[in-house]
Amino acid sequence: MSVKTLDRQGRWRNKIVALRMSPEENDHLNKLVKLSGLTKQEYLIHRILKEDVTVNYSPRYLKHFETK
Repeated sequence: MSVKTLDRQGRWRNKIVALRMSPEENDHLNKLVKLSGLTKQEYLIHRILKEDVTVNYSPRYLKHFETK
């Protein structure tokens, strides 16, 4: 039997959740994930559990939003 691989917090994550989305929905999700600074997995888990997502922006992101 193989050794369990734990994440950074010591959790063993062995469940897979898959879903289907349109290309437009996927693009929107990818933009939100990129803005959050999290991985897609972390972002989706935070949103599913209704936890706050804190945006970790760089000065480049801030400059992008100030011009709009």
